[in-house]
Amino acid sequence: MRRALATVTALVAIVALAMPATGIAGKSAKIVVKDDFYSKSKLNVKKNTKVTFKWDKFNLDTHNVTFKSGPKGIKKSKKPCSKGSIAKCNTSQSGSIGINFAPTFDKKGTFKFQCTIHPTTMSLKVVVK
Repeated sequence: MRRALATVTALVAIVALAMPATGIAGKSAKIVVKDDFYSKSKLNVKKNTKVTFKWDKFNLDTHNVTFKSGPKGIKKSKKPCSKGSIAKCNTSQSGSIGINFAPTFDKKGTFKFQCTIHPTTMSLKVVVK
């Protein structure tokens, strides 16, 4: 009986470690902008979470993070920006390395982003709860 219980406990631990972590990010989250993909395609965050987009230092191609759609009242930034409220700063500059983009998601809803240079391979959905 003890052997069976130990085996079951070990199997549960192995399965728990093998499963990817899911859930909602807290006050900060990070996404790496790599050649032709974002490190995550979907991110769940709490309201007022700052999401830092970091361009990979090995990129060869130019990329950006461009707002495509979101909750009512959110419009695409007129100019690229680096930080601030997602309502006013939701589109990054374009570049291959060294770009800083860290908007704060201070409005609940679903936000969709895309690299305008690689729209078929680089898309991201951020859900703010």
